Amino acid sequence: MKVWNALRIVAVLALASCASVGNKFDTTHVNDIKKGVQDKGQIRAWFGEPYRVQPVTGSPAGCVERWTYTHAFSSYGGAKTKTETLVVDFNPSGKVCDEAYVEQ
Repeated sequence: MKVWNALRIVAVLALASCASVGNKFDTTHVNDIKKGVQDKGQIRAWFGEPYRVQPVTGSPAGCVERWTYTHAFSSYGGAKTKTETLVVDFNPSGKVCDEAYVEQ
């Protein structure tokens, strides 16, 4: 019986566990982002350090750098899943030239 109780505890803990990717970020200012207004310093102050920074080439808007903020959470078994992604592109002078936010 002790073995079964131990197995039940392990099963419950496994089902109650969760997985996440990226860093949780504050979404309060997502709708405040305006093209040509905010710079990298303001975006960093609002959202923290980006999860990923990468160059952008061939952008019709003249964007040269992309910051991606992402956080995904899923409980094992898929009972609860949430994904938030914010992408902010910057022009050569460091001002926002494009942005997108998706929450699922």
